Amino acid sequence: MSLMGKVRWILQHPAFRAQPATSLARLASWRARTALGVGATVPMEDSTTRLWCPPEWRGNAKLTYLWRNAYESELAQLHRWVGPGDYVVDVGAHYGAYALPMSRIVSAEGVVAALEPSRHARQILHRNIRINHANNVCVLPVAAGRDTTQGTLHLHKDRSRASLSKPTEDEAGHEPVEVVRLDDVLSRDRRVALIKMDIEGYEQLALEGAESILSKDRPVVIFEYTPPATAAAGLPAHGAWDTLISHGYRMHRVTDRGEVVQVPHPDQRCDTTDNIVAIHPASKQPNKGERR
Repeated sequence: MSLMGKVRWILQHPAFRAQPATSLARLASWRARTALGVGATVPMEDSTTRLWCPPEWRGNAKLTYLWRNAYESELAQLHRWVGPGDYVVDVGAHYGAYALPMSRIVSAEGVVAALEPSRHARQILHRNIRINHANNVCVLPVAAGRDTTQGTLHLHKDRSRASLSKPTEDEAGHEPVEVVRLDDVLSRDRRVALIKMDIEGYEQLALEGAESILSKDRPVVIFEYTPPATAAAGLPAHGAWDTLISHGYRMHRVTDRGEVVQVPHPDQRCDTTDNIVAIHPASKQPNKGERR
């Protein structure tokens, strides 16, 4: 995305439109912090979760500092699909923006399985787990895929964009990684209630490695829909969408007002988010609250 494209994206973001002055002040503050190499512990809007954000100008640390859990509209709606005692999965957990709020919702009786292949991201994730005393978060140092194999994780100057695909620019090194099938590594003693995926275009392959979970448990699936990333991975743009449709799922998006509305086609998704919420009509949810 070009510089002007990034500026337009920030200006059009619902969190910026809701609080433009606060957003600009925080943006200036974060710029100064990154220049000085000073991170920040950010209180999320639920007031019980805190995330330490390393001083990185590019990526999710900046967005979390700017908008807390409003940087993705799905974060404020997790309670619709997750309840106390649930077993949930965060694939591509990064610094814990989803794993930590879910840890609080599922309570001590629940479990969050957080898959994060990047060493750097895991260090920050473990720090945030300690800050929040989130003993119910289990970190797995692996990537999710269709098959169990060994792969190469290509790091990006934007720390939130590490990928199994080699970037055409801005690569910042690489490291070996174990790729696993979710069907093989997740506990089968408990029903999986929700899977969140943000893995730079590889969502289709991760879902194909979770066929048993999708068929048996019918978890809610929150996944990133980004055609440029899937193209870089050599996969069809609608691959993850079509995989879930084949299992009987219906696709939804979360509006700026927090409503969950059905989306009949990928091109009709919300303009301000790349996330899709896949819900099976027969899935068990603690608080549905859907608007059809």
